[in-house]
Amino acid sequence: MKRIKTNKMLCLTLGLGIMLSGVALQAANMTKTLKAVYNNIKISYNGQIKSLKTEPFMVEGITYVPLRAIGEIMGADVNWGNNTVYINGQQSSTYSDEQIAAINYENALLRQQLEMAKKDLEALTGAGGNNKNLTTEAIVNTLNKIKTNYKNTYDVGWGYDLQIVSGRLELTVTYDSRYDEADFDKITSEELKQFIKEMCYDISAAHKEVEIRGTLKDNKNDLERASFKYSKAGAYEYNEAADFSLKDFEKELEKKYNVINTIGFSIPIGDIELGVKNDILTFTLTTELRPSGTLEDYRGKWNVLGADNKSELENLFKKIKEDIQRQYSSYDSIVGGIRDSSTGSSLGVYTNDDKLYINTINTN
Repeated sequence: MKRIKTNKMLCLTLGLGIMLSGVALQAANMTKTLKAVYNNIKISYNGQIKSLKTEPFMVEGITYVPLRAIGEIMGADVNWGNNTVYINGQQSSTYSDEQIAAINYENALLRQQLEMAKKDLEALTGAGGNNKNLTTEAIVNTLNKIKTNYKNTYDVGWGYDLQIVSGRLELTVTYDSRYDEADFDKITSEELKQFIKEMCYDISAAHKEVEIRGTLKDNKNDLERASFKYSKAGAYEYNEAADFSLKDFEKELEKKYNVINTIGFSIPIGDIELGVKNDILTFTLTTELRPSGTLEDYRGKWNVLGADNKSELENLFKKIKEDIQRQYSSYDSIVGGIRDSSTGSSLGVYTNDDKLYINTINTN
């Protein structure tokens, strides 16, 4: 048994003064004989009647109780020696191991509840900030606005989730390629990047001084397509997933650049091919100066492009290069070119210093 300190109260059913003594009292070298009266006196301790081996009695109106018995009831140690009564006054009550284990378990639960309450308080107060407004109600309201404002952007059935994690907001944007693959594939990487950025801006406006992180995922196979971060200061980072290959990005470029129409006539861009050689990234546009299925023949016009037309074409190559640089910033050199699929001829070369050199071709 283990002891836990507690305070107890002793009361006698008869409210007379208590003298702790035997029938024969000895003081100095004198003895005195007294007449004791027994009257079925009972002892009540903390509301319970206690049985004593030695019955209390009365002498001349004073009630006497056995000191050792009373001490044992109250948890004190009483001893006699050298004509002196020794009392260890520590009052205690005993608890079983099972009772102590139950008390410890209850204390552990209370500590756990306290920790949970602290975390809830941090969330309600924005983890210490004054302007974050990160209450559950505020986050739900922001999420509902996102769902409404960006419901069917680009004709894709987007899904959204917004949670508070470690004092920051986690935004998850999802789509399902089983239903939206065709429409999703029409969206360029730059458009996706801007799409996510606008959402982050709206969230930041509602919850100031909080960092936003998140992912763009395909629910079909739980594939992460991109991750992003929007800092407290408004700095934005967007990164395509590592498995987003050159072939994938070719499709992105082809969605955005599918025709050349700034040179006085329009010719289609059939495909854009990316490649790497000696740590140099290359991109090649393929077009048709004699478009199949038509009687058009633009070879002659190509050979006499004016300075303004050449400048516009050079600007087109520069835009394509900038898109590639944003996606693949690790390459020191990015060069381009253009070829005619109808004749197999090279129509021009775009150098790393942003200069476009046009080739003339045979018109026979």
